[in-house]
Amino acid sequence: MDTREARKAIFLDAAADAGVEALRGTAVYAAVNMAQISKSVAAAVISAAFRIVDEAKKYRSRDITGTECAEAVADICLSAMTGVVCAELARKRIKNPTLAPILGSAAGVFLYELSKLPVKLAVDALPGANPTTV
Repeated sequence: MDTREARKAIFLDAAADAGVEALRGTAVYAAVNMAQISKSVAAAVISAAFRIVDEAKKYRSRDITGTECAEAVADICLSAMTGVVCAELARKRIKNPTLAPILGSAAGVFLYELSKLPVKLAVDALPGANPTTV
């Protein structure tokens, strides 16, 4: 691939990503203003929906199995829920309305990621379980 083709590919990828992010931002804005839900909840739900669509595309193109897709969707939902709960708790404790949900969500997702491996190992150790790779 020559330089011109490489630049064109990079530009097209960037334009597609910008379009997806514009759609995501518009959806969050609409959810916050029309449904009257908090920004952290709206952002988590919309982001989770986009991530679930990506997993569905992988499943449809047969890049992953149905079980892998279901596990990925469950992981996305649990991660989003943990982030939202911690963001809302942080809003109650931290007086900065911009910083609180960011810190709370980051802390929640971090804690979720830390706890994910031991839980997966415990589930795989159950009788009759099919151990999977992490």
